[in-house]
Amino acid sequence: MYTTAHAEIQVGEIAKQTGNLGKARVCARRGCFFAISLWLEFNPKKDWGDSAMSMLTHLQEDESIPKNIKDAAERLTKKVDQNFETGTEIDPLRDGETIIEYFLDKKNLKEM
Repeated sequence: MYTTAHAEIQVGEIAKQTGNLGKARVCARRGCFFAISLWLEFNPKKDWGDSAMSMLTHLQEDESIPKNIKDAAERLTKKVDQNFETGTEIDPLRDGETIIEYFLDKKNLKEM
């Protein structure tokens, strides 16, 4: 899952370089999906749904998740305008990497 999640970020970087910000944002979310899916296998009591958006939304409400991870998820779930901007200066790919690193960290891959 680590490789798959990070591959999405790499695809997102290419999309961003070619001006396709919408695809970059989708890739960030998809990378998060793979990382969170693995984490959920270790946390079967959490029912966060089966889509990236559902997972990102539910993690924002979970008190066991650190604030910086919840904040990154909030930015990734914000509505965008026609230019794929949310009004925040944070890069969605960096937010995606932050979330991926948290959920794939071996110390977090244990049943809670």
